[in-house]
Amino acid sequence: MKIGIIGGTGRLGSTLGKIWAEKGYQIMFGSRDPQKAKKFAISIGSNASGGSYEEAAKFGDIIILAVPWSGAKESIKAAGDLDGKIIVDSTTTAAPHLGGTLIGVTPSAAEKVAKWAVGAKVIKAVHTIGVESLTKLQFGSQQASLFICGDSLDAKSKVKQLGLDLGFEVIDAGPLTNARLIEPLAMLWIELAYKRGMGTDIAFKLLRRRKAK
Repeated sequence: MKIGIIGGTGRLGSTLGKIWAEKGYQIMFGSRDPQKAKKFAISIGSNASGGSYEEAAKFGDIIILAVPWSGAKESIKAAGDLDGKIIVDSTTTAAPHLGGTLIGVTPSAAEKVAKWAVGAKVIKAVHTIGVESLTKLQFGSQQASLFICGDSLDAKSKVKQLGLDLGFEVIDAGPLTNARLIEPLAMLWIELAYKRGMGTDIAFKLLRRRKAK
């Protein structure tokens, strides 16, 4: 599977791409500065390449949107034709300096992305955990949970596999409208990590009580 990352030289995009490249996926890091992306890709190895946003979008069967929310609409426009592509919206809507959120939850950020990326299958995922934890998703005996939502079962299946390869327990949270429910978890994570002093080495976990046999 080929993965194009829009915002591929940022902290989230570069970290995800590096992990997936090590898992055998073909990655193209897309950047506003294609030369920077190409240079970074060389450091990753033979499974990686670099280019512009549009080149990364054309390359990928799955497109990771890993840019600040303030640049999401412009970045999608720069990516060109996204019809039929799977887009993983990993944006958070936190305001600069953690000063609240830039938008409300109705509609969600993911629903806005779906409106801008005409014809794409949008899946919300990888937005409720710190970048630092993506390489260490085991917390004692528990795996961090990854909540995903979207309207295409096939697209969700593919994104679920990407999440499993990262090391998450993946939870299907339903249709894309449920991004309105899971996007605020990112703001809660930020509140706990930074404002409540818990630090970034935290994650959410869905616990299940086993049924008696």
